Amino acid sequence: RLTEHFGSVAAQENVSVEEEALRLIARAADGSVRDGLSLLDQAIALAGEGAVTAEAVRGMLGLADRAQVWDLFEAVMAGRIAEALGLLGSAHAAGADPAVVVQDLLGVTHAVTRAKLVPEAEDGRALAEVERVRGPALAARLSVPQLGRAWQMLLKGLSEVNEASDRLAAAEMVLIRLA
Repeated sequence: RLTEHFGSVAAQENVSVEEEALRLIARAADGSVRDGLSLLDQAIALAGEGAVTAEAVRGMLGLADRAQVWDLFEAVMAGRIAEALGLLGSAHAAGADPAVVVQDLLGVTHAVTRAKLVPEAEDGRALAEVERVRGPALAARLSVPQLGRAWQMLLKGLSEVNEASDRLAAAEMVLIRLA
């Protein structure tokens, strides 16, 4: 609903905003309309006379591309650590905060676990394309114990990343342990 509200606000301002950009802003607002409107205002100011794009909002918020986070999760869960570290490095170079990447990996872990345990419940949820396609495929390959351990390690790792002086190095160590 926040996405629709933000879209109507942007339309009133005669500003073109990509649907994905609205979803990113709504997710970052975490249910707060005031925070979401503030983020939308920032994104509009950043765009100037142009459209508000998902790429610009990702950069503004320090987020990694959603598909890239799924690639990272898949690589780390398959033990492909060099690939995983490369993906994390690329996301960081593009402006993603390592703590946000770990938070996003927690979200992927949750989505895959839900897809594994209650696949029929996913039909009624508004899922992004990447979650609809990749979630069930990963759920078929990973066990509940693997997903549970991943959740615990990422949750513990998130606090380590937030406390570390070198957040990227801390996030890398979380991925290495997880792999």
